[in-house]
Amino acid sequence: MIRIKSRSGSFKLPLLGYAAYSVTKFFDQFKSLSFFLDKIESITLHNDIEKLNIDKPIYITGLARAGTTIVLEMLSKHVDVASHRYKHILMPYLPHWFSKMANQLNFYTKPFERFHKDGIIVTRESPEAIEEIFWRKFFENNHSENISSIINGDVSNPKFEKFYRNHIRKLILNQNCSRYLTKNNYNITRLEYLLQLFPRTKFLIIIRNPVDHIASLIKQTQLFLNMEKENPILIDWLRIMGHSEFGHHQSCINVGNTGLIHEIRKLWSRKETYVKGWAHYWTSIYDLVANQLDTNKKLKKTTLVVRYDELCEFPAKIIDEILEHTELSTKKFEKVKKYYINHLHKPTYYTPNFSQKDITYISEITKPTAARFGLNG
Repeated sequence: MIRIKSRSGSFKLPLLGYAAYSVTKFFDQFKSLSFFLDKIESITLHNDIEKLNIDKPIYITGLARAGTTIVLEMLSKHVDVASHRYKHILMPYLPHWFSKMANQLNFYTKPFERFHKDGIIVTRESPEAIEEIFWRKFFENNHSENISSIINGDVSNPKFEKFYRNHIRKLILNQNCSRYLTKNNYNITRLEYLLQLFPRTKFLIIIRNPVDHIASLIKQTQLFLNMEKENPILIDWLRIMGHSEFGHHQSCINVGNTGLIHEIRKLWSRKETYVKGWAHYWTSIYDLVANQLDTNKKLKKTTLVVRYDELCEFPAKIIDEILEHTELSTKKFEKVKKYYINHLHKPTYYTPNFSQKDITYISEITKPTAARFGLNG
């Protein structure tokens, strides 16, 4: 179904990886200790972080494999933004102290290809999606397929909001920046809630043509299942991190229609309707976004829809649009922009090989939704 060129699903976790998992596991099991350390750090830094405003935070989101990671990687190179890094995986509750500690230690300093085997090379200083760890702690069952994942603007969670604001400000303080940048695919159902927390938020919704997007989702699902068979601890590690998009503990984002999730699961259980199930899932996510943008004028004003295919084909134009929308300095981004203009391209390490029946399924199911975003579904 998906042809992968010169890449194997085989993955051997290095010794340091086992050590990293052990540390992550420890702080997950002893949550009270994690929150205690967070509180001590926040109290110690109180005078410094109280001076900081969380103004115009940038939230990148979309269904997994839409292109959110490359947009995060690109924008994280802007000197004005602070973002989570791979090193924060070990001790996510101490974004300031642990960063200072890590700078004194020599671990994971050599570049390596990330687990996804998608050609993205990272180091411990590369940006990473970390904050779902906290959402999972404060919003119970938010990853349950049988409960709606939507958190709208009427929701209030004072404990989370206090923790979250302090955490962001500590990250900004540590990196000596003025803006917060994050990527989290699960935030696709939290747009209105985030807008309530930060009214000047800048959202970047990433969308990709359904055929290539679904092909990438299927490829990644197969890859993670294979890796987890070879390295079972990855199953638990991904659970701790709040990454449930792929693998043995994969869970769908429920957009308020549990019956649809059950139908998608049935379609996935049969080889002849597997692709059809993904088409329905893609449609459910982006229909939710389109509906919210149609009905919420404030949300629409603060949101830029980025078509991944256009970003790859016309990088200079789309990067300028992103910078204008996020209100990031273009002058400070000239070198980075030039680099990505020369290096952005569509993936070449796999090619969709769908049957005509599968192509028909994708077209018929996704076309109305794709058209709402200016895509040819």
